[in-house]
Amino acid sequence: MNINEPTPAEIVERYTEELYHQRNLDALDGLMADPVVRHEPDGSRVTLTLEEAKVRVGSFHEQFRSMRFTNRKIVQDEDSVATAYEADLVDQDGDVVTICGIEIFTIRAGRITEVWNPPAGDGSWG
Repeated sequence: MNINEPTPAEIVERYTEELYHQRNLDALDGLMADPVVRHEPDGSRVTLTLEEAKVRVGSFHEQFRSMRFTNRKIVQDEDSVATAYEADLVDQDGDVVTICGIEIFTIRAGRITEVWNPPAGDGSWG
């Protein structure tokens, strides 16, 4: 990795900030590979184009008027980042739901190429 290139953790932090906090779907153009592979907990893999990834995240934007993610723990190596996150999701009625989960990203050439993300749990990390 070049010293001037962002670390995998910096790329994931930018992804969270721009995509979820600022609600900027176009940020995916510079952050995610096309296609990206999502590894599901049932053993399947879902390959999404950049446009499909935008639709996927856009559906969250429609469901929640705001989302605030906090990474409680970040572990990274040369090309991967694992985050233990919490998120406060505010629905269209203003009700807040807190979820927590773990997400693992693979970063290659400065872009997210793979994601492992099982369903989130209810509440905050203990």
